[in-house]
Amino acid sequence: MVTIKQVAEKADVSTATVSRVINGNYPVSEKARKKVVETIKELGYRPNSIARSLKCNKTYMVGMVVPDISNNYFMDIARGVESVISPLGYSLIFCSTDENTEKELKLLNALNDKRVDFVLLASSTQQSDKLKKFINQGMNIILIDTSIKDLETDIVVEDNFNATYKLISYVIDQGHRRIGAINGFMGVSTAKERYNGFLHALEDHDIPLEESYVVNGYYDRKKAYEEVKLMLQKNMSNLPTALFAANNDMAEGAMIALKEMNLKIPDDISLVSFGDINIPELVEPRLTIISQNSVLIGKKAGELMVRKVVEAECRENGISKISIPSEIIIRDSVKSI
Repeated sequence: MVTIKQVAEKADVSTATVSRVINGNYPVSEKARKKVVETIKELGYRPNSIARSLKCNKTYMVGMVVPDISNNYFMDIARGVESVISPLGYSLIFCSTDENTEKELKLLNALNDKRVDFVLLASSTQQSDKLKKFINQGMNIILIDTSIKDLETDIVVEDNFNATYKLISYVIDQGHRRIGAINGFMGVSTAKERYNGFLHALEDHDIPLEESYVVNGYYDRKKAYEEVKLMLQKNMSNLPTALFAANNDMAEGAMIALKEMNLKIPDDISLVSFGDINIPELVEPRLTIISQNSVLIGKKAGELMVRKVVEAECRENGISKISIPSEIIIRDSVKSI
C-alpha cells in the first residue's frame, strides 16, 4: 500500500504539503499542488476518506446533476471532472433530472442532505430564486453548460453564441440563403444563445428569417424527428437548403426525418450540428459540426472546484466565469450551391 510518505518523497515535498493538498486545510502553491496530484496519480495513492472526513468536516463527495445521463456530452464532462478530483480522493455522484425541474430540486435536496462538498449543475430551470435557496444554505454550486440570470455562482460554459454564428456564417458562405433551425428548450441559456447566434448570422448577411423553417426539438431526438418531418411536409414546394440542429440528439432526429422523406444529405438539404452525433464514424456523409470540448469543460470545472475547496487562499476570490471556445469541424454535410 502506498503511503503519504512515499508520495512526499516522490514529489520532493514534505508530508505536510501532501496533507495540505489532500485536505485543503492550508494554502499550497499551484506548482506544488500539481506536482502532488501528478504523483498521487502515478503511484495510485488512495487517501483514507473516513479519517479525512472526521478531521476536516468534509464528505469528499461531489454531486453532478445533468439533464440527460445518456447523452455522451454529459458523460464526457463527467470523465473530465473525475480525472481531476479522483486523484484527490473525491467521489462523484452522477444524477439525471430528465429535463424535469421538480426532479432537479429533489436531487439537490438529496445532495444537500448528504452534505456533498460541491455540486456541478447543468440546470433545466432558469428559476434563480429556487437555486439561491441552496446557495444560501451553504451549498457550493458550479454551473456547467448553462448560465442562469441573477444567480451569483461560479460557471463553466461554452461560447454558444460565437460558435453558432461562425457555423451559420460558413453555411452562408457556401451559398445557402434558405436556412432552418432546430432549437433546443428555449427555457435554458444554451438554446437562447445558440439561436441568437443563428439569427445574428442571418442578419449580418442580409438574409431574412423564414419562420416556417424554425422548429423546437427541445433537445430531444424523437421530438426533433417529429417537428422536422412536419416542417418538411409543410414546405415541400420551397424546402430549406440547409438545417442547423442545436445539439447532437436533434441532429440525429433530423437525419431520420430526412431519410424517411427521401431527402439526401447534402444533395437535397445540408445539415450542421452543435455537437457531434454519438457514433459519427458510422454515418455517411459525416456531419459538419461545432466540436464541443466536453472533457475540457469537465476538467475546468474540476480544477475550479479544487481551487475553491482544496486551496484555501482561493476561497475569497469571488465568482469565476470560464468560457470554453469551440471549433468548427468541416466535413461532408454542406453542399456548395
